[in-house]
Amino acid sequence: MRGSTSCQLAAAGVKIGVGTDGGGQTGDQFVGWTMHAELENMVAAGMTPAEVLVAATRNSAKILGLDDLGLVAPGKSADFLVLDANPLDDITNTRRISQVFLRGHAVDRGRLRAGWATGVSSN
Repeated sequence: MRGSTSCQLAAAGVKIGVGTDGGGQTGDQFVGWTMHAELENMVAAGMTPAEVLVAATRNSAKILGLDDLGLVAPGKSADFLVLDANPLDDITNTRRISQVFLRGHAVDRGRLRAGWATGVSSN
């Protein structure tokens, strides 16, 4: 599988980023979920989970010129996920989200869920 176009481009020094034009299904009830499938497709194409995670974080931020994103480091935005399992062992573990941090602060996922269920904004 290491012969896929993405792998050949990466081997030639092309910076690979991750993105998807699929925001979700009918009604957008699955917004963001397609990114997990994109990560899995990249591994299936022959990239390692580590290469895919770098493409999805550091490389994508760099390609988009978002200097405050892409790494967990001093001076960066500190947007990150805490997972229940290691995605380096199995890229599908990106679906096992324990916590979400936005700008260094934990997101109250229960509050968001409650707002979505009732249609009330959680802002």
